[in-house]
Formats: sequence, C-alpha cells, structure tokens
Amino acid sequence: MSASPDYESGLPGSSALMMPEANTMQTLMRFWRSVQYRKGLIVLAVLICGAMGAFYFVASTRFYESKAELLILQTGSQVLDGSPEGAAMKDLMPTYERIMQGDAVLADAVKRLPVKYRTDFKGAAQADWPSVLKKMITVRSARQTNVLELSCRSQDPKAAAAILYAVLSASIDFLNKNHQGTSQEILQILSKEKIELEQKLAQREAELIELRGRSLTFINNGSEGATNVAVARVVRLNEEYMKAKEETLRATAQLAALERAISRGEDILQFAMASLDVVGKQFMMGELGLDQQEGMAISRMTETLLQEQAKLRTALESYGPNHPKVVELRDAITAKEQWMASRRQVTVDRLKQVRTEELTPRLVQMARQRVQHAQQHEASVSEQFEMERRNALALNGELAQLEILQMDTKRLRSFYDLVLERIRGIDLGKDKGIRTAVVGEPKVNPRAVHPKLSLSIAVSLMAGITLGLALVYLMDLLDDRFRSPEETSLQLGSPVLSLIPTLPVYDGNGLESVHAYVAPHDSTTEAFRTLRTAIQFAGEDIRRLVITSTEPGDGKTTVSTNIAVAYAQSGRRTLIIDCDMRRPGLSKTMKLRGSYGLSTILRNSDSIENSLRENVVVSELAGLDIIPAGPRPANPLELLSGTRFSELLAYVETQYDQILIDAPPILAVSDAGVLGRMVDGVVLVVRPDKNQRRSVIRAVETLRMWGSNLLGLALNNMSHDRAGGYGYGYGYGYGYGHADTDSDHEDPLDDDGYQETKYSSRTAA
Repeated sequence: MSASPDYESGLPGSSALMMPEANTMQTLMRFWRSVQYRKGLIVLAVLICGAMGAFYFVASTRFYESKAELLILQTGSQVLDGSPEGAAMKDLMPTYERIMQGDAVLADAVKRLPVKYRTDFKGAAQADWPSVLKKMITVRSARQTNVLELSCRSQDPKAAAAILYAVLSASIDFLNKNHQGTSQEILQILSKEKIELEQKLAQREAELIELRGRSLTFINNGSEGATNVAVARVVRLNEEYMKAKEETLRATAQLAALERAISRGEDILQFAMASLDVVGKQFMMGELGLDQQEGMAISRMTETLLQEQAKLRTALESYGPNHPKVVELRDAITAKEQWMASRRQVTVDRLKQVRTEELTPRLVQMARQRVQHAQQHEASVSEQFEMERRNALALNGELAQLEILQMDTKRLRSFYDLVLERIRGIDLGKDKGIRTAVVGEPKVNPRAVHPKLSLSIAVSLMAGITLGLALVYLMDLLDDRFRSPEETSLQLGSPVLSLIPTLPVYDGNGLESVHAYVAPHDSTTEAFRTLRTAIQFAGEDIRRLVITSTEPGDGKTTVSTNIAVAYAQSGRRTLIIDCDMRRPGLSKTMKLRGSYGLSTILRNSDSIENSLRENVVVSELAGLDIIPAGPRPANPLELLSGTRFSELLAYVETQYDQILIDAPPILAVSDAGVLGRMVDGVVLVVRPDKNQRRSVIRAVETLRMWGSNLLGLALNNMSHDRAGGYGYGYGYGYGYGHADTDSDHEDPLDDDGYQETKYSSRTAA
C-alpha cells in the first residue's frame, strides 16, 4: 500500500522542508509571549534608563541658542535673466554658507567679540578659537530664498547673541570688501591718470608762462590773424589726439575692470551691455545664438496664441466642448504653448552655456582689441601731431610755439576736467555685486535648548524599552527550559491541561504497573482525572484522541495508559491503540509484544470486523480494550496514512466511547502529524525538566503545520529538579526503534509469551 501524496513529504529526511522554522510571524509571536512573561525585566530596564536619563538631565551642562537671519541680494545689470537676482544667485547660497563658516570670517569675529563673552573658549589655545567657534555656529540657507539662517549655541545666553553679532559683522565686512565691483577698479585707474595729468598740466603751464614772457609784445601786436595753415592742422590734430587719448583711457580701464571681475567670478553681462553699441550687441547676440529674431518669433507666436484663445472663447459660446472646431482650436493652442515653453527652456539653457563657455572669452577679446585699436589710433594721431607741430614751429617760430603751448594746455585742462567729472560721477555702491541686510536680529534666549526634558524622557524610554527587549531576547537564548506552567502556556500559545507529578514505579505486569489502576484513590491519580475533564471541556465531542510527545522518554505512554484507565473508570468504553510500531512502549508496558496487533490489522485483507476480533486484547479492567502495535512493519507511516487505518478508526468509533492513540514523538517521525489530522484532538506530553524549549516550540509548530487540533499540554514529572538539561538529539528520527532486540521484528512469538498475562482476545463488539 502506497502512501498518499499529502503524507509523502512528511517522511523522515524530507519533513524539514515543511517545517516553518524561519517563519517570521511565528518567531515574532514567540518573542511577544516571552516579552509578556518577562515584562518585569522590561519595566526594570525602563526604570534604570529613566534614572540614568534623569541624572544626565540634572548634571549635564546647559546650552542656550540664539538665532539670526541675513538677507543677501545680488545687484547690477541682469538683462538676460529677467530678475533682480537671477537664477545664479540661489546657486551661490552654499558658497556664502561656506564663507560665513570660513577661517577668515571666524577669526575676525573672534577679534570683534568682547572679552566677557569668550567663556566658551576657556581651556582652548587662542589659535584654536576659530575652530571652537565653528563648532558653535550653524549656517544654512532657507529653501527657495536668499536668506541665511544662523544659530549659535553657548553656555551663556548673552554670549550666544554676542557671537552672532560678531559673526554677522565680520561676514558683512568680508562680503563688502570682496564684492566692490568695477567702480573701485575704474576709480583707481582714473585717480592714477589724474595725478599724471596734473603733472603734465603744471609743466605745460610753466612753459606757456615762460614763452609769454619772452613773446609778450609780438603776441599783443598781431596774434589774432597770424595763424597759418600748419598751425590750423596742429589745432585739428590736437583735438583728435585728445579724443584718442580719452578713448584709450576708457578702453584700458574697461579691460582692467573686466579682468578683475572675471577673476572674482562676478557678473560680466553688465560689461557686455556697457561696452557694445546697439549694432554690436545685436551682432554678438546673433553670434551666440541669442539674437532678437528669437524674441520676435516668440512675440509673433504669443500674438497668434492670444488670437486663437479669443477664437476658442467665441467658439465655446456657440459650440459644445467636444465640437471639432473647439477641439481643433484647443489642439492648436496646446501645440503653440508647448512650442513656447520648449523655446524658453532652450533659450535659458543656451544662456547658461553661453555665459560660461563663449561670452567671457569674447568679451575679453573685444576689450583687448578695443584697447589695441585705441592705442594704435592714439599713436598714429600723436605721430602726426608731432610732425605737424615741428612743421608749424619751423614756419611760425615763437608764435606757432606759443599757440601750440596754449592748445596743449587747453587740451590737458579739458582732459583733466573730464577725469575729475568721471571720478565725481562714480557711485561706489551701485554695482558692488551684492547687498546684505540683517532681517533677524540675534536675541538673548534665556531658555536652555540642551538638554531638553522631552527629548531626555523619550530617549530614556526608548533606551529602556530597547535594553529590556534585548535582555528578554538574551535570556530567551540562554534559558532553554520552561520555568513554570504559565511560561509554558504563554510561549507555546496553548493551555496546560494537567500537571502530572512524578509517579511511583510498580513491579507488576500490565495494568498492575499503571498508577491509576493500582492506586485509583491516590492524590496523584487526580492529575489524570483533571486531564480527562480538561479534554472533555476542550471540545464538544473529543472521542478520537492522539497522545504524543516531543522526544522519547517524555512519558507519553505513561500518560496514555493512565488516562485510558481514567476513562474506563468513568464508565466509558475505551480503546487504546499503540500506533508506535517502531518502538511500541505501550505494548511493552502491557507485555503484549507478539505476532498480532495493529500492523496485522492494517496489512490484513480481511474485513475490519474480523481483523479486530483476532487482534483486540480485552484487559481485566472493565471497559478498557487494547490494540497492541503488532509485528514491526517496514513502512509504518505508509500503513498509518493508508485508507485501511481510516476505515479502522471509523469502525471502532461505532463500538467505543473513547479512542486513545499512543503515537510516536512528533519530532522523531511524521506519524503523529499524520494521525493528528485523522482524530478530534491531540495532547502533547511535555517534560519541563527534560525538554528543551526550542524543541517543544518546534513540536507545537509541527503539529499546527500538519493541521492538527492541539487541545493542550500535559506537563509530566513536575516534581523533579529542573536543574541541568539534556541536549536535543536530531538523529532520533533515523535511529528510532532500531536498537530493539530481534523479538521486536516480525518474527512471531510463541503463544506462551502471552499466557502469563491477564488478557485474552475477544471480539471488540
């Protein structure tokens, strides 16, 4: 007879594949039951951590915090950005954060800080004060704003505010000093030129006074009409030379300012707009792919979009929203809006690329070319002027020399006035690059921000719970025994049906060795009556019952025989079946090892009724019959999982009030799991002094995995010492029953082997 597919995977060697040892939910449930049992340990851990947290809160140094806000705006020409700051400003905010936490700013802030507010620097070398200050302050930029948020923590609330004042002052000075822009550069160039002009003008005026002194009579008599053609050319060239000199000055100053701005990373668009005329701007923008044709195309598209939107509104007044004309207009509007959005993005991307890759080199090149052209033009005009001047001097003598000195002096004075006007017209603040404003003043906060009472309580509570759970887990790992019935029930999730004490050993045979039969009125026998009652109340009709254990030697056979006697003594017709055909402990106890029994019934082709008549043993206790294991078969699991055994259970259920099955240990073989699915309930016998906790947990999980109805636990041998333990043997499933003598095998015994017993075969009916 072959086993059914449902039970094939339960054979020894393959049952490990079905056991949910790594089932997360079951592991969590077991741990939760351990937590419930040892909740006092968690409470103790919480109390200890709470006490430590309270000590920390009382003993720790108080820190006070002050906050401030600094607004940073970028100024100057932002023609192509279309906004006061431009998109690049937000990219610079992290840079300003680093600047305000830089060594230069912090060192300056330490110098500005009054001595009475340097309490946080005690014990540190003066060279390390900027590093200490850096750890005290925090700078971050508010999201989507140009505002820097500063905070400082100090042991003195007033010192925190004073430190922020010093940092703000040092930062603003640093930014202003390093962002003066082009005006400062131009002012330096013009000031140098002014000094040179003053020296030349003084020299020319001295020469003119000397010449006038020598030529006073000649000039008064005929100077008005004495100028010749050479002198006129000198006058004209003098005016051209003055203009060329002015242009060279402007070009040189513009180039110097541009190079300084590039080295500092300042905005250079203002130079592009200031240094080019209208035609030059259009030409440069066209070269960069940003000419006005793009803007005109966008303007035309915008105008067309507005017209179509007006048409859509008119069409909606006459047609429905799904009308073809309305749909066509909407599609056209959507297409144009998408085109405009894409063009804007392309333009913005192009501007960013142009700014870094093309605009800067071209501006520098154009500025240098302008300086070169101005210098060449100035040199050319100067050469012509000197040549004509020599000619005029040769022709007119002192008169020409006098006129030339007068014109030269006039030219220098005009140029000097121009330089002075340019110097007076410079606004050193209008294009300095950035402007700063303190929008949130530092304030003294008298309330300490560290330590926080709420945070200390939360951390202590979390630490206590974590420590308690860790201790529970550690004790759960180290303590592998059940210490009380309550712990057993809580961790296994199953009720304890009865506590069975240590039973005395009797020398008799058969029922004479069963405690409930020998001493029915003894107090220890009450444990089996309690077990019987608990089983009756566990379900409406628990007639077929399997009794198994975790490991061999747990006392399942003792419990089976005693509970069977208890049922029979209560007046119920009881049948006990020894299904442990590998190591039949019940058959050995009752001295019923022989050639007939359960294995004979299951392998017999005769009817169940006839097979029972020959294999059921009637005991001397009225109402108690026994089916021994019989000869040991080669395939006990296949016999138990076959239809023959199911038919046997169905038949005996009609003949008996209570059917008890003594099954092999659940962790040894899969027989108990198979049997548990065929009966009304299963009772697991546990020896807390012997069984390891993990083994019992695994046994319970295995029974539930098989779908057995686990009624509860019978704790056996409760009076024994619980010290020590015995390691769990994983080889039991393979070596189970193989150490028996030859009489345990199928070789039949003589009938005389049973003549000494007090049992006889009879019909079960």
